[in-house]
Amino acid sequence: MSEQQTSQSEQTRPVDPAPFWRRREYWIAGFAVAALLGAAVAVPGVMAHRGFGGGSRHGFGHGLEDPEQAREHAAFAIEWAFRAVDGTEAQRQQARVVTDRLIDELTPIASRHRDNREAMVRELVKPQVDRAALETLRGRELALADEASRVAVAAVADLAEVLAPQQRAELVGLVHRFHESEHAH
Repeated sequence: MSEQQTSQSEQTRPVDPAPFWRRREYWIAGFAVAALLGAAVAVPGVMAHRGFGGGSRHGFGHGLEDPEQAREHAAFAIEWAFRAVDGTEAQRQQARVVTDRLIDELTPIASRHRDNREAMVRELVKPQVDRAALETLRGRELALADEASRVAVAAVADLAEVLAPQQRAELVGLVHRFHESEHAH
């Protein structure tokens, strides 16, 4: 097929937009609002990608070993973000309720993740590799990733609702610029 025919057939083909969770704007907005959570929130994809990683200080659950410290980090992030978008004190308080609830919900998930990671290590140091046990642990980790993702997305939506649309747009722009400058180095 010639280049011109290909181009014409592509133009007449109905555009099937990507599902919202695969669109870049959705993730940028999600990361912008998730910035409010500070060190208290692990990005669900990190858990899925690095769930069994040991020793990382940035994997799932990092910061959730001490819920009070996680709340302090979240409070700092909220203060920073809401100052940047001229948030009100009432909005800050609403956001604190959301992040405190998120920390309460993610802490036991992070604990179960650490338990699974320890179980994985125990399995791997045995004389015989038990593939069935490893598969069971993998399944548990996937279930935890799904649970953490649901909790985190619900919190992101709750935080987004605290902000006015203009504030969300400002925060998205701010985070986008921050990530661009971070990746430019």
